[in-house]
Amino acid sequence: MRISASYQVRRLVVLLSLLALLCTTPAFCQQTPIQLPKPQMDGGMPLMQALAQRRTTRDFRDQSLPLQTLSNLLWAAFGINRPREVKPGLGRTAPSAMNSQDIELNVVLPDGVYVYEAEKNILRPVVAGDVRGKISPAAAAHAAVTIVYTAPVNDRFAQADVGFIGQNVYLFAASEGLNAWFYTAHGQDVAGAIKLAAGKQVLYLQSAGYPPR
Repeated sequence: MRISASYQVRRLVVLLSLLALLCTTPAFCQQTPIQLPKPQMDGGMPLMQALAQRRTTRDFRDQSLPLQTLSNLLWAAFGINRPREVKPGLGRTAPSAMNSQDIELNVVLPDGVYVYEAEKNILRPVVAGDVRGKISPAAAAHAAVTIVYTAPVNDRFAQADVGFIGQNVYLFAASEGLNAWFYTAHGQDVAGAIKLAAGKQVLYLQSAGYPPR
C-alpha cells in the first residue's frame, strides 16, 4: 500500500509540532546538567542577625531566582565546604548521622525538576515542565524554588539530617531577604511527580522565594 505524499506531510507537521511543544522546556531538549556558578562564600548577614530574622512565611512572588542566588542557596543547604580531615571524602555544610550524606535535594524550578549534585555543583535534569502546583500547597505553588528532600527508605536518621539542612536554608533565606517555608506533603503524590527512584522516600519539602510586592 502506498502512502500519499499529503499524508506524509501531515505526519511530519504533527511530529514537528510535538517536538516544538516539548522543546519549550530547555531541560528536555538539552538533557544536559545546568552548571551552577561558584557559590559566594563571603558577605551576607551576620549569623546572630540571621537567627533574629529567621521565620516561616507562606507567601511567595512568582519570580525566578538568579542562578547565582540559587547556587548560593543550595550550597548553604548541603554543599561541599571542605575536604574531610579524619576520613577520606568531602565535608558538607550540614552534618549527617553516620556521615551518610545520603539526603538528596530534588530542586523544583518553573521549568522542571533537577537533582542537586553538590560535588560537581550542577543541577541534573530529571523531569521537564512546571510541577510546582502538583506537589505544593497553593501558597507555595509559585515559589521560585521548592526543594524536595528525599532519602533511602532504610535511613533511620534521615529525619534529623533533613532538619539540619532545612535550618541552613531558613538562615540563608533570612540573610537574603527571601521567604521560606518547610512543610510536609503527600509523599506518594510528590514521588510520582518528580519521578523518584524506587527505594527512596519523600521526607519534607521546603519552598523559598521573593516576598510578594
